[in-house]
Amino acid sequence: MWNPFNRNTISNSSASKRSLQLITQKGMPFAYVEAYKALRTNLNFLSGSGDVHAFVVTSTVPEEAKSNVSVNLALALTESGKKVVLVDCDLRKPVLHRYLKAGHNLKGVSNVLSRQVALSDALVEPKDIPNLTFLPAGTTPPNPSELLSQPQMQEMVNTLRGSYDFVILDAPPISMVTDAAVIGRIVDGALFVVRSKYASTDAVKTALEKLQDAGVKVLGAVLTRYDAKKSLKRSDYGYGYYYYNSNYSYGPPDGISESAAKKNGLTSKKQHNGKEKHSVHTEDEA
Repeated sequence: MWNPFNRNTISNSSASKRSLQLITQKGMPFAYVEAYKALRTNLNFLSGSGDVHAFVVTSTVPEEAKSNVSVNLALALTESGKKVVLVDCDLRKPVLHRYLKAGHNLKGVSNVLSRQVALSDALVEPKDIPNLTFLPAGTTPPNPSELLSQPQMQEMVNTLRGSYDFVILDAPPISMVTDAAVIGRIVDGALFVVRSKYASTDAVKTALEKLQDAGVKVLGAVLTRYDAKKSLKRSDYGYGYYYYNSNYSYGPPDGISESAAKKNGLTSKKQHNGKEKHSVHTEDEA
């Protein structure tokens, strides 16, 4: 059976013990919070220069802090005054309701798509989080991918677009099921989450190819569980960006030597059609 992980660099022993670290919590590291603000700035530029207001968040495999990124990015956007709706499209193993302490057995996406409940009745307003609305996953259906590919999914997204500045849809890992690709075709693109030193390079390449083969525009990537302190010691470089391009090669920003790049496990930066996409490091622990 194909194994998407690089077992030589993974330690999953503490994965189940990790908890969500919200940027709104006291004591969060400055770099951690600033990383999400930088990501927010990038998205604001994208939405200002093009029609990027609804996007899906996915990853290669589980345990890459994908849902953590979805929640914290939503919070960062609301702090800047944007109205955001966070949609849990992981109809198999939803977790956002736990992170937002929204309760259990909630009606949500699956119930709206199957016409069991009106969209307005399924939306939840989390306490003490101004400008954020949450749409739970709902009752677990027998056919999530088929349900998400129905015309009513497009109708639901279009309705949400009309009421919110940003629509963030949290979807399962692309290497596990096709849900993210199905959703990505009806929104403005995908934000791809990559956990540092976790899934293998080949697995990440294959996952990105699946999205692009499905016609999904990859807006950029977010690197999670990145050891910034260790990187600082090795390369004397303190800013949180790395580069990603459609050749799927990774590399350091300009000014970093090849030797420093190799020490940090980064390959040489490559150009593709003269363009590069920016991405941001976070130190997620969830």
